[in-house]
Amino acid sequence: MATPATRPYPRESKRSSRRFSTLSSTTVPATGSSGSETNREKEQVGPTHSGIPGHNPRQIKLFFSLFFVLSLHPNHERFITGMKQLLYITLLLFCGPGLLAAPYTCRTEAGELQSHIATSGQSITQLTVSGTIDARDLTYISDSLTHLTDIDLRECSIAAYDSRDTYLGNQSRFEANAFPSYTFMGFQSLIAVKLPQSTQAIGSAAFAGCPALTTVEWGDQLQTIGDMAFSGCSALDSPLPATLQHIGEYSFAQCTAYTSLDLEEAPLQSIGANAFQNCTRLSSATLPASLQTIGDKCFAGCSSLTAITLPSNLQKLGESCFAYCTSLTQVEMEQVSLPSLPAYTFDHCTSLTSVAAPQTIERIDEGAFYYCTALVECSLPASLRQIGDYAFAGCSRMIHLTFLPEGLEQIGRWPFYGMRQLYTASIPSTVTYIGDHAFDNCTRLAALMAYPTEPPMLGEAVFCQVPQANCKLGAPDESFELYRTAPQWQEFDIRHFSDKQEVAADNSLQAYFVHETLVIKSTTPMRQVALYTLDGRLVHRGEGETTEWNIDTTPYTGRLFVLSIQMQSGKYHHLKVGR
Repeated sequence: MATPATRPYPRESKRSSRRFSTLSSTTVPATGSSGSETNREKEQVGPTHSGIPGHNPRQIKLFFSLFFVLSLHPNHERFITGMKQLLYITLLLFCGPGLLAAPYTCRTEAGELQSHIATSGQSITQLTVSGTIDARDLTYISDSLTHLTDIDLRECSIAAYDSRDTYLGNQSRFEANAFPSYTFMGFQSLIAVKLPQSTQAIGSAAFAGCPALTTVEWGDQLQTIGDMAFSGCSALDSPLPATLQHIGEYSFAQCTAYTSLDLEEAPLQSIGANAFQNCTRLSSATLPASLQTIGDKCFAGCSSLTAITLPSNLQKLGESCFAYCTSLTQVEMEQVSLPSLPAYTFDHCTSLTSVAAPQTIERIDEGAFYYCTALVECSLPASLRQIGDYAFAGCSRMIHLTFLPEGLEQIGRWPFYGMRQLYTASIPSTVTYIGDHAFDNCTRLAALMAYPTEPPMLGEAVFCQVPQANCKLGAPDESFELYRTAPQWQEFDIRHFSDKQEVAADNSLQAYFVHETLVIKSTTPMRQVALYTLDGRLVHRGEGETTEWNIDTTPYTGRLFVLSIQMQSGKYHHLKVGR
């Protein structure tokens, strides 16, 4: 049996295993900075500095004197062992508080932060800075204050800085009010960050790989978040600011603490590729009307996402955007003006049962609904001209394939592969070509309605594993002989039909028009009937067990309809009828 190649979802990521540091230890003063201490305003509050922060030198000297005297005792080895243990405890009591939790507050000018902190850097875990800072100060923090848990920069402003040397990953030019790339990348202990109020941009990977980072205060002017800025911050769940305009690639990838995303009020224009990839707890996302671009795999792997509404102004939707969103059940995108539904958009969305495609699309690209195993209903627009390879492959619960619209011209390779529950299918009159293995492994297909007056050209093994000898093929009266002699088509049980009457999967059911009244007759009781237009709009529904049903279609426009009938036994028939 020929089968399409498995296309496992790629789990790609950008990794960096090293931290960037300053390539030169020389401090280059910023243009226009003053070197005079008397003209520089300084405010400094911090731990005491006499050797080890926080200790009392007199107490330490006394302890070591006692240790020396006791070591002269005849049983000095036993004493030394005990005293070593006591020494460790004493050092921890005297010095530990200074080493483990030392808050530090200072005011600085650009490029001078290191001189304020002096030798205490390794002990600082909480840092509050006011004044002006630039790339040199942030480089110092990046290289020397790696044990930070909290940093408060709300009262700072970030100055522009140009240098002959490079900082923070080969950068030499830094914009004002932009938080530089790589600054806190890989800070394992960082929990809380308060950015300068005037911050307008956050650079690439600025906080990537900070697994303990929980909260970020963004300021009130943030417009851009760079590529990978918070990638891998698995504890972060701070709501994003309402000022955002651009979100970069991988910016929040694998931020697994986020449960909701509300950007409805933001003037957001673009979200980059993989931006929220593998945010596995994200269950809801509200996107703004201003959004124009969503990148490839933007929400891929968001396995808790249940619903999404695409804004009407969206102009570009990336490939695999919602791939492996295995909880997705509701998609609103009919109002979006897109030329095509991109490749693998809903790949392995295994909870999606029905969907209405954008009304403007001309193509469904490769694998758009690949292995959507719960999908049973799809509304496609009259503008559709082409169905790509693997488009609906693996949609194993599809029973009736009657939603293909008039106007469709080409059907690609393997598009309906593995629809093992498929019972009836219709091919619009405008179809001219059906690709290789299109209906491969549709092992329960019992009725196929072919409306083209000339049999469409077929690729290789189009009906592989379809029980053609037992499957009824309805063909136009004038084309009966053409189908009966055409390769692959001739293998079916070919029957005549006209626009007035549909061929059912068995002879127990008839549907035909008498003037404007649709008459439905069955030899066994019917439980429910539903009448749809070709674009999937429900125009009539009726319930009640009967063997005959009459529907007045005068109020409905259009010549062709799709009729869905549920029998008393629970079995369904799906027919296309014309008046």
